[in-house]
Amino acid sequence: MDVILVGHGLIAQTHLSALRALGHTVTWVVGRHAEKAAAFAAANGIPHATASLAEALQSDAGAVHICTPPTQHFAAIQSSLAAGKHVLTEKPLCISTDEAETLAALALGSDRVTAVNCNVRFYPANRAAAEQIRSGAIGQPLLIAGSYLQKFHAPPHGDGWRFDPALSGNQRAIGEIGTHWIDLSYAWTGLKITAVSAALGNWYPVRYRKDGVLSAVPPGEPVRVETEDAAAVTLRFENGAIGTLLLSEVSRGHGNDLSLEIAGTDGTLRWEESAADALLHGMPGAFQSEPFAAAPREQTFTALFSAFYAAVEGRPHPAFPTFADALYVARVCDAIRQSGETGLWVPVAEN
Repeated sequence: MDVILVGHGLIAQTHLSALRALGHTVTWVVGRHAEKAAAFAAANGIPHATASLAEALQSDAGAVHICTPPTQHFAAIQSSLAAGKHVLTEKPLCISTDEAETLAALALGSDRVTAVNCNVRFYPANRAAAEQIRSGAIGQPLLIAGSYLQKFHAPPHGDGWRFDPALSGNQRAIGEIGTHWIDLSYAWTGLKITAVSAALGNWYPVRYRKDGVLSAVPPGEPVRVETEDAAAVTLRFENGAIGTLLLSEVSRGHGNDLSLEIAGTDGTLRWEESAADALLHGMPGAFQSEPFAAAPREQTFTALFSAFYAAVEGRPHPAFPTFADALYVARVCDAIRQSGETGLWVPVAEN
């Protein structure tokens, strides 16, 4: 299928590689800056580049992949669906819950396939965990806990759109990495979070920009940072389970260190992205490891995209994150932000 790629950053390169591995052809690149879009197209052998999504949508391409910062998702998705295209967008679906609700409703009323790239659920171990938990292998989930720890925003670090509120919105750790954990806990269990109590940390509210780097101390241009570096969250789930979630983008030494553990009435399952090819079972004694074929993170993109295009073609496919799923995640993220700002337990809005 011919595909339009909206965005030309690192994540767009990952989408391009996965699409080509599956036999699809990116025919258009769309970017805010025409010259950057053209450079990306030329470097990757893509025939067309433009700063106008409307121009690209007039083509025969059947699907659109959106790889832009979060605040730009809404308009691009709305236009793509109106043009009759299937849509796969980077997470989060939207920062604004109102916008997420609108897009979920548009998707529901459309015959187009829509998906959000919460790719972590496509590690083989995570797909197995979901099958086991939903079939009752560990009984009723009681405790659902985990973390997502990164080092990438511990100063000094590279500058970028995440520090421009016009592009990143009012969340950083919550929407950027919390989205993955919230989606994964739901994919494993089918259980939704109903209320949250959160504490947010922002330890570098003023950073200093110089030569493409943000530092904690001068010299450099002062940059006000109002989004969170970290969040510590207590969770309540719809079945009565409780849990905790720790998110951090300033934990030195950590890369993509996502973990999830669920203790049930009959056993426990644990997974860590740092050892992604193993699922740990605690039933009932010490943990034992169930091995899986090694799957680098890039293969989880290919697996999700494969499921998406199978749906487009009307073939059987594993479940992938839909706009309805992404709306739920957006509501949880918004509740975490509200709780961190107010110090109160905040219920998660229901459908």
